[in-house]
Amino acid sequence: TEKRIHSFHLMRSLCLAKSATNALARSFFKAFTTTALVKENLVRIRSADEKTNDDWLFSEENLRRATHDFEAIERKKIAGNRVPDARTVLVPLASINSKAHVLLTVQSTRFGTQMLAFPRGHRSRHTSERLDKDAIRQCCDQIGGKAEWADPERVRYLGTHHDAVNAERGLAITPGVAYFGAISKREMRERNREANCVLGVVAVRVEDCLVADNISVVKLSEEEGNDGEEIGPMPAFSLPRANVIGWGEPTNEGDVFGLKNCLIWGSDAAILHGVLRVLVGSDARYKETLYKQYEKIRIEMGKAAEN
Repeated sequence: TEKRIHSFHLMRSLCLAKSATNALARSFFKAFTTTALVKENLVRIRSADEKTNDDWLFSEENLRRATHDFEAIERKKIAGNRVPDARTVLVPLASINSKAHVLLTVQSTRFGTQMLAFPRGHRSRHTSERLDKDAIRQCCDQIGGKAEWADPERVRYLGTHHDAVNAERGLAITPGVAYFGAISKREMRERNREANCVLGVVAVRVEDCLVADNISVVKLSEEEGNDGEEIGPMPAFSLPRANVIGWGEPTNEGDVFGLKNCLIWGSDAAILHGVLRVLVGSDARYKETLYKQYEKIRIEMGKAAEN
């Protein structure tokens, strides 16, 4: 009898935790898709005709503007007793060969396949604030080990974005953004040869993340038993391996990555998408890619829910 009672309470706790996580997920996705394109109090960046390629993204002017915009954001926070677990992630930005890149770690899924994900750090589930020094140090160690370019005292912390959620794992996620400065291809390749490296470290072009053909917009259906409710829309990135630096980089030795493109999905894709919105600011060239297609699907989902 005692075992049955214990089992009942355990299952009830798990159900309550899952219900709370799904509610948090819906709240996050609603906030994620209704963020205004440009807030009136944000500092505008140079006009589009003054920019060439992506070299302007990490200019001192744009980094200052992005830092200002991160500080101006009224962050959506996910914290409290109803949150099952929490962590931080760091979105590392770096200039490689004078091109803007974002760095990610390569990790295994439970299916044995690889996925690209941001380095992770600790966080209390009860509070959601900017990443502390220990969390930044943990993330820097995962992405760069003991390399000089990954010294947490040298990286430039730009700001903290809206909390994200991993509904499947019951995680609230606080994303910080940092600029690591200039890194060479050689340094990236050396990092992947180190014994203490995770499965690998990848640098992908920011410019590739801003190409409409490389971004899919998806709707996620909750598991059966939750009225089949859809959440989203969510971004998913499929980036050409031709521009990848580091692990999975195309070589004459064969196809290490095993895929034509590098895939970023789930909460990491949602975080990257939100950070890109801040990074490009009011540049009208990316309005269609980063806003309109999401708004279109959100409206379609709203109409479907009314019927």
